Amino acid sequence: MRVERFSVGPFDNNLYLLTAAGSRDALVIDPSMESEEVLTTIRSRGLNVRRILLTHAHVDHVVMVRAFHEATGAPVWLHADDRLLYERAKDQAAAVGLVWPGSVPVEHWMKDGEDVGIPGIDARAIHTPGHSPGSMTFATPEGLIVGDVLFQGGVGRTDLPGGSWDVLHRTIRERLFAYPPDSPVHPGHGAPTTIGREMASNPFVGAHALQNP
Repeated sequence: MRVERFSVGPFDNNLYLLTAAGSRDALVIDPSMESEEVLTTIRSRGLNVRRILLTHAHVDHVVMVRAFHEATGAPVWLHADDRLLYERAKDQAAAVGLVWPGSVPVEHWMKDGEDVGIPGIDARAIHTPGHSPGSMTFATPEGLIVGDVLFQGGVGRTDLPGGSWDVLHRTIRERLFAYPPDSPVHPGHGAPTTIGREMASNPFVGAHALQNP
């Protein structure tokens, strides 16, 4: 399988397109701001998007869910603990000066440990709260798609509604850092990294941070 990263919009959001060799089926993760070019790519390649998976429901990650759903017919999957954020996406948009295009219903509420892949595309949902109550990581053979939980040299904000530093710290240390050090990390913003790099040098949750709480 292949994980393609598209950096889109003014916040440098990462939208991920998961595909498999010899198949036109695909998964989309986080239809983010200004991602029309990805829809164009999907159409030009004749891809069949089977599911729209959301790492979490902050507005910059869901603002184009309706456009992707209407263009592809793919159902939307989210963790239930982010239901309130999703339902209040219009208010989130207004708070940051975005025009809200409207939403579509969530068809399936993902659970921790659930297989969310399709034939040829292996993906498992791991509940990784802290940045938001329902934040999910998608574990694939090509690495961890972590949303806004962990970044190269950073971690997700916890000052937004539903965020918790204690929960985020525990999530990263106990859930994400349990993966092998060479595991690629595909974040919701910015450049990719690895579990080992963040364990060693992340200033918030890495080895130095633990030595200097």
